[in-house]
Amino acid sequence: MAPHYVFLNPDGLRPFGLGAIVQAPTGVMYGNQCDGHLNEMRWAEGFFVPLHSVDLSLDPDDDEVFNVEHALFDFFKKGFRGHPYMREVWTPSHFERLALLISRVPMWHATHPDQVLGERLHLALDRERLDEVTEAWVPVLTPYGPGILVFENCD
Repeated sequence: MAPHYVFLNPDGLRPFGLGAIVQAPTGVMYGNQCDGHLNEMRWAEGFFVPLHSVDLSLDPDDDEVFNVEHALFDFFKKGFRGHPYMREVWTPSHFERLALLISRVPMWHATHPDQVLGERLHLALDRERLDEVTEAWVPVLTPYGPGILVFENCD
């Protein structure tokens, strides 16, 4: 059977927030525009999980709910000004900051259909695939296995 292709936010007008493409052999390919102003199109096979844009734990700096989606957008916008594909500008501190932000993305994990909520866990930056990292396409480890964190590209 030929794969099915699903382009996330095809007209660019309705951002979907944060989502994870959990990589698995499903026959469904999810695509997202990424890489800042370069506007690269990347695809991954798996299943898509919409994620909350806020971490319900309090930010110790301002005692407010932490909006992970906004923080990720600011990280790429301010840190790379639309050019995250330029590998020479990435420093170890960029990866550490990104890992910290990714660790704030909550994802529920259920292991049984009777588990309505399951367990609230968080994503982790997949440090084995740092060469794939760019704006709106971040390799992560999910409770279900390897995946890609996707969100709106700054273009």
